[in-house]
Amino acid sequence: MAVGFGLLGGIEAWVDDQPVDLGHVRQRCVLAALLVDANRSVSVDQLADRVWGDRPPQRVRTALYSYLSRLRTALSEAGVGIGKEAGGYVLSVETAAIDLHRFRELVGEARGAADDVRAEMLLEQALGLWRGGRLRSGGHALVQRAARDPCSGADRCGAGP
Repeated sequence: MAVGFGLLGGIEAWVDDQPVDLGHVRQRCVLAALLVDANRSVSVDQLADRVWGDRPPQRVRTALYSYLSRLRTALSEAGVGIGKEAGGYVLSVETAAIDLHRFRELVGEARGAADDVRAEMLLEQALGLWRGGRLRSGGHALVQRAARDPCSGADRCGAGP
């Protein structure tokens, strides 16, 4: 089963080229916050900060647990797991399945390219990963900053650029 995740143009997922229902915007923001740091632990506090910033709901942990449970269900048929680890949650997936990580990889390769023609080709491939304009389904600041800076996972999902 082929799985793919899109953060560059909208928070989306596909299994065998079929869209996966990821729920509403905040739930998608939780997914984006995990995908930016795929295969690394993201604490509940980090998730809350990325999704709600300084305006979390009264029962933020309950909301997060509910969103995580729904995302686990939605992604289970693709074999993508969201695991609990000491200190946080980890979304386990091949980073090549995430457009943001592929974008970073291509840009890095372009920076190290021996010639301008190869660099241009790699940058065109990277830009081709962007679907449409700004993110349509939340998470724009988190993902746009992450595309520029691989250490930017602390940004907030709903914040403006």
